[in-house]
Amino acid sequence: MKGKDLAEARTLFRARKFPDVIRILEPEVFRYRENFEYFHLLGFACLHAGDLGGAFSYISRALQLKDDDISVKLGLAVIHFRRSENDKALKRWLEVIEAEPGNRIARRGLDLLRRGLTPDGLQEMIDSGSLKQLFPPLPVRTRWVGVVGIILGVLVVAAAGYLAVHTFQPSGSTERPGVSAIDIPPDVGRLVDSGTDSRYLLSEGEVRSEFKKAKNQLLAWRDNLAAVAINRILLSNAAAPVKERARMLKGFITPASFDTLRDGFSYAAVAAQPALYDGCSVRWKGKIANLQVGKTAITFDLLVGYDQEKELQGIVPVTLPFATDLGNGVALEVLGQVVGAGTVPALTGIAVHRLATP
Repeated sequence: MKGKDLAEARTLFRARKFPDVIRILEPEVFRYRENFEYFHLLGFACLHAGDLGGAFSYISRALQLKDDDISVKLGLAVIHFRRSENDKALKRWLEVIEAEPGNRIARRGLDLLRRGLTPDGLQEMIDSGSLKQLFPPLPVRTRWVGVVGIILGVLVVAAAGYLAVHTFQPSGSTERPGVSAIDIPPDVGRLVDSGTDSRYLLSEGEVRSEFKKAKNQLLAWRDNLAAVAINRILLSNAAAPVKERARMLKGFITPASFDTLRDGFSYAAVAAQPALYDGCSVRWKGKIANLQVGKTAITFDLLVGYDQEKELQGIVPVTLPFATDLGNGVALEVLGQVVGAGTVPALTGIAVHRLATP
């Protein structure tokens, strides 16, 4: 059984199915407590899934079991760098250079530290995905060789070069294609409809301001703030052509990961106005109740705030469109997108993270 777990996890890891690796391995932590490969696979699955806390814990244990492993040191270095713990990141990268003077990933990290990266610059790296240039290389997906392998290699190098160039350019160079082209039609006439019973009554100036704010936040990769501005337009007395363009902007909203989530919202804020936060990514802690496992989805109620059994803030229906090992009463942190169609917010799960119980 033990070998089967690791073999399956190894295959899933090569297929980049990191949540499935976590699902299989995480419940077996005590059984594999002396196994380096177990902690290596689980730690890097967490890192690629955006769970920095889990990644740091498991990769640190892997280092204890094998203190000369280069990939483990690179993994810890990028976690420290992501947390702005530059002294610790420097220490790990220097250890790698001492063992492998030509290691390109460590030298890239040291070069970033020399340049001095602002918090905004670091966040831009995270949002654009270029921080993964500092991750240890993943195992190849296939055994293809020859022409296909050469083509893939060229594409990877080109992509890495593109990201490297764009990472160190001003933030305006990472604009999302298509966002800038969406604007309020010049011939729309009045921007607001009179005599409506909309939730938000905006002036024409306020409509223009909210629309501009939504575009600017999208271009800055602040998707949650953009979603709120867009929803305010959709819930307002804005004219139909304006709302049509706002819906086009909303199509650019993308789910966050544990690593990239910015501008999170509390349960209390979302519960007060669910429709205003529709499509926003949030991360809430709680306990599972009323678990139902179906063929295509898992559903349960998240008892928000009750993970420590001290305060129940509310009950949120959650739908997970992916498989994972859960049970009633399990303390959980859920990363999900708000579904604000009703009077009570619901979540469509993006990822979950088990919490230690007291």
